[in-house]
Amino acid sequence: MVIDASALLAFFQDELGADVVEAALAKGAVMSSVNITEVIGKLVGSGVAPENEVRDDILNLGLEIAAFDETQAVHAGFFYARRSPYNLSLGDCACLALAETRKLEVLTAERTWQGIPDLRVRVHLIR
Repeated sequence: MVIDASALLAFFQDELGADVVEAALAKGAVMSSVNITEVIGKLVGSGVAPENEVRDDILNLGLEIAAFDETQAVHAGFFYARRSPYNLSLGDCACLALAETRKLEVLTAERTWQGIPDLRVRVHLIR
């Protein structure tokens, strides 16, 4: 299962759906290094926790962090080209590209993803 930044943020902030993310993490999950950047930036930037604490918390999850490679970059570019009206960020595109290239399902809080036409990955919502 690929975890999106929105899902991991919900987990760290104990929001609705955090239990769904916790269950996915327990089974083994992967996340794009791009999305890890998003999570760290948002948690540290909002003052939720200091940088070293956020880093340690992420590393202690046992989450596989996938490097953003050339194949994913190409796939993400295709998603980014059709980002409207789904309001896809570059990070969203990186997450979807990782799921598509690895043929994995994705866990997110982004409801609009379910409406993306011709999506070749299954999207699970945390709430």
